[in-house]
Amino acid sequence: MDVTARIARFVSELKYQSIPPAAVQTAKTAVRDCLGVALAGSQEEDAKICAQIARQENAKEETTVIGHGFKTSPLNAALANGTAAHALDFDHSFTIMGQPTAPIIPAVFALGESLGVNGRQLIEAYVAGFEVTGKLAHSLRDSAHDGWHAPSTLGSFGATAACGKLLGLSAARLEMALGIAASMAGGIVANFGTMTKPLHVGLGARNGVLTAKLAQGGYTANAKAIEGGFGFYQVLHQGTAIHEQPIDELGESYALLSDGIRIKPYPCGGLTHQVIDSVIEFRAKHGLTPEMIEAVDVDVVKHTFERIVFRVPQTGIQGKFCMPYLVARAIIDGKVGLDIFTDAAVRDQNVLKLAERVQMKLDDNLKKTDLGGRPCRVTIRLKSGQTLSREAQHARGGPEFPMTEEELRGKFAECARQAIDEGGTARALDYIEKLDALTDIQPLCEILRG
Repeated sequence: MDVTARIARFVSELKYQSIPPAAVQTAKTAVRDCLGVALAGSQEEDAKICAQIARQENAKEETTVIGHGFKTSPLNAALANGTAAHALDFDHSFTIMGQPTAPIIPAVFALGESLGVNGRQLIEAYVAGFEVTGKLAHSLRDSAHDGWHAPSTLGSFGATAACGKLLGLSAARLEMALGIAASMAGGIVANFGTMTKPLHVGLGARNGVLTAKLAQGGYTANAKAIEGGFGFYQVLHQGTAIHEQPIDELGESYALLSDGIRIKPYPCGGLTHQVIDSVIEFRAKHGLTPEMIEAVDVDVVKHTFERIVFRVPQTGIQGKFCMPYLVARAIIDGKVGLDIFTDAAVRDQNVLKLAERVQMKLDDNLKKTDLGGRPCRVTIRLKSGQTLSREAQHARGGPEFPMTEEELRGKFAECARQAIDEGGTARALDYIEKLDALTDIQPLCEILRG
């Protein structure tokens, strides 16, 4: 199958009018979540460094740098805003990969603002990018990610498709853009727990803008760079069976509908969320306090064990991928919020003493019940002799256990207030919720600038 050509044809032919209304609504929900976490993430040190570099470039002022009060080039803005969107690890995920949206939205806002697009054009481009990302992820569903961080690999293709759509590239030009993206896809799991993990997303967003612009200018690439010999599939996912059906279904079925998005209630690694849900539920039901806890065992699958790698966090970023710390916080605080991931917070001795009683173990007998399952087992042994145990496949925030509209709006408001005032937060929320009716995204971008 000509994978690259099939993707290019889908993107070039997609029309807003053909997108199911339910997919448009999910897209707007995704935009709201992504922009909210980008506003909050813009105040993190990694995003600030990217913004500072963008400011030093003194590029033509075309596009908003979220939360930093200035404009720069689309390339610089995509890098800074993409990094901000993942800086807190609070951005939503997808059935079989993390962060499908975070590389796309910063890319389409960066390019779209410079082009003066309207809300429907932006949604159309986002849907194109999301579907390409989602279908590619499904085509590689047996790869177990192979140590690559999908938002930077697959996300580069999604951002490329979205930006190519905004530029009105022909199918032939889109093939070139996708071919260029195949040589730019990267991002390794070894950098989890460092500033470079969110940079993966920033690079994916920047790649999308750059590849589309290069292709528009006449740049060439291999038209089979995804599926051909020594191409993306073979080099990055060597030995993995490729499922062609998802690619063939582009435009016929929508990943936005069949998979949906999984919005995070907690700003930390998504593979920990089922565990946090379970602990908070036990705490509420049994009135748990640290003094009652003898030990906590958390059994997880290999994918989780290899990515939630820190046992004693040394930095706030490491705390996001440290199961003992997160479990201890959930028991003590009854929540996992934005304020517990500073370098000072993860050194709280009361929390660390409880975390010493938490052990995460690999259990090969745990099996997922469906493609989106992330199975875990939480067992809490109390000093009274009582044992509490719960197995979970899915976390709150996904289609199985969705957050309420009130909770989603609340998450946006909490995040936005980290960078803009109450009035700006309310106006931004209003603009996003009527995005499909906006004749120009510029007023929204002005608010996001801060």
